Order: sequence, then structure tokens, then C-alpha cells
Amino acid sequence: MTQDQRKAAAARLGLHDSNGDINITKQSLLGAVGGWLGIVESVLPALLFVSVLAVTKDTASAVVTAVSASVCFLLLQIMRKKPLTQAIAGAVGIAISAFLPLREGGQPEDYFVQGFITNSVYLSVLLISVLLRWPIIGVLMGFLLGEGSSWRSDKVKSRRFQAATLVWIGLFSARLLVQLPLYFAHATEALGIARIAMGVPLYALCIWFTWLLVRGVLTPRG
Repeated sequence: MTQDQRKAAAARLGLHDSNGDINITKQSLLGAVGGWLGIVESVLPALLFVSVLAVTKDTASAVVTAVSASVCFLLLQIMRKKPLTQAIAGAVGIAISAFLPLREGGQPEDYFVQGFITNSVYLSVLLISVLLRWPIIGVLMGFLLGEGSSWRSDKVKSRRFQAATLVWIGLFSARLLVQLPLYFAHATEALGIARIAMGVPLYALCIWFTWLLVRGVLTPRG
């Protein structure tokens, strides 16, 4: 793996790679959540949806407003050379969020179903990785540090990477445990608020906890 590839991989984990010295900074943490634009992108559509719905009580108006904002962010990301696969995934997510509440028999809270699907997929993958003793955080860190799977023979590293992966399992589990009851209770506005509160803030907190767990077992590259 080249140095540029390592730096890119570190950035996705919220870490900063400076010539083999791995650490976390405010800038790297901000970059992991998409920068200020990413934060606004993750918050504004849901906020608009909840706000418009609360004022107008009209699902169509709320969906159109929120989806329009999402489309604008998507176009902006494409203009900034966002990878095509991410753009396609974003477009599919927007389409699902628009279709479900507007379909025949749809409900306002269906706007958030796409998020449940995403969280469930991440939770399942992470949980399976832990049960198989190939925790995702270990796989990612082994890839980043150029160690391959050698960390699996180190009990301390293995336990730390398992624990760090459990942190992320906790995040996605908490989202589902809190938000699904609100969905089934048709508490759309409360669901929107929970979605925002459990979005970027908890994501950034999990990155920080992950760093606290793994920093003591990182092996500097020579």
C-alpha cells in the first residue's frame, strides 16, 4: 500500500497518518464525518422534513423539501469529484426516502426507513465479524498499518480490536433500539429529532472511543 493510500484509509477512520505516526486530530475527526458540509448534509434534510411536517402537516411538502436539499448536496458532492459509487448509493438512498412515504399507504415516518436498513446492515456485518473473531476494526487497522492479519496472533491487540468493534455495534444497536419504537408509535417528529441527535455526534464519539482503545497497541511502521 502506498503512503497516499494509507493516508486515505486513515482519513476514513478519522485518523491522521503522518509518515507512519498514526494519531487523531480535530481535523481528521472532522474529515471522517465529511467536514462541515458533511455535517450539514446529514442534519439539514431530516431537520427540514420534521420542521415542514410540523408546520404544514403535509407529508408530500415535507418529503419534497427534504429530498430537494438532499439532491442539492448530492450534486454538490458530484461537482467536488465524489466517487461514482458513493454518488449512486446516495441517489438510491434519496429515492427510497422519497418513495416510501409517498407511495400508496405510506406514512410520514417511512421517510426514515432507509436509515433503519443502513443501520441494520452495518450492525449485522460488525456482529458477524466479532462472532467470527475477525473484528472489522482489526481488519481495517491491519490493512492501514500494513500488518495484514498478524494482529490475530496478538491477544492484546485482538481484544482491543474486538472491543473497538463492539463500540460500533453499540452505536448501531442504540439507534435501532431508540428509533424503531418511535417509528412504530408514529412519533415522526420525535423520530426525526432522535435521528439527528444520534447521527454525527454519536458517530464522532465512537471514532474517539475507538482511538482510545486502539492507540496503545498500534505498532509504528519503520
